[in-house]
Amino acid sequence: MTLILTEQRVRLTCLSEPHMIETLDIDQLVDELADGTPPAFLTPERICVQDLIVVATAEKTGRCLGLLGARDDMAAGQAFLRLDMACVAPMARGQRLMSRLLARAAVERVGRTSILAARTATPSWFRALRHFATNLPCVAFHPAPAGAVIALRTAALARQIAGALCPEHRHDLATGVLHGKWTVPTRVLRRHASAEAWCEAMRDTPPVLAERLLAVIDLRGVPEATLLARAGHVASSG
Repeated sequence: MTLILTEQRVRLTCLSEPHMIETLDIDQLVDELADGTPPAFLTPERICVQDLIVVATAEKTGRCLGLLGARDDMAAGQAFLRLDMACVAPMARGQRLMSRLLARAAVERVGRTSILAARTATPSWFRALRHFATNLPCVAFHPAPAGAVIALRTAALARQIAGALCPEHRHDLATGVLHGKWTVPTRVLRRHASAEAWCEAMRDTPPVLAERLLAVIDLRGVPEATLLARAGHVASSG
C-alpha cells in the first residue's frame, strides 16, 4: 500500500495486493461515491478482481472522493494496464481528480508498463482519458483528434490491444470504435467520422446498447517525475 498526499489535500491510496484490496469497505465506498443509484460496476465482485486500486479520500474527513480500478494485461507481448473501472463523487467533479488518479496508477506501474488502455461506452470517461493525455508532454493518444496526425506506433498498439480485449469486434483504426463483426437485426451499424462524433452519438444512449470505443494512452516518453507532478505529489509513505 502506498499513500500520496496531493496539493488539494486529497490522499491517494494505491492498493495492489489482493489481501489489501479485500479490506476495502465496499458498502461505505459505494455510498460515498454514488449519487442516488450506484453505478452497476461498483460491486464487491468486480472491485476484488482488480490488480490495482487507487482510492482518493479527503484528508480531513476520510470520505471517498474517487476510485480507479485497473488490471494488468498483455497484447502481442506488450504489457499494458487495462483501466477497468472509474468513478468520481459528485462533490469532487470538475476538479480534474480523475487525471490525478490516472497519473498515480501510471506511476505505480513504472518499470512494468507505460501503456494505459480502456474500453468504454461512456463519452465522459473517454473525454477524461483524452484530457489526461493531451495535457501531458510527449504522450501519444489513440484515437487521435479529427485532423490530427496519427501516431502509427500507438495506432498499431491499439489494434493489437483491440484484438486481445475484443476479438469479437472489428476495430475502426481511425476512430477507435469497436463494431460487432456480426450484424444484429435490431441494430443499425453506424459509421462515425471521429471519436468526437461517437461521443455525440452515445450521449443519450443507454450503456447496454452503446457501441464501445477503445482509448490507448502511450506514456513511454513521459518521465516519472512528470506523472508524480500530475498526481499532485507532495509526500509519500510506503
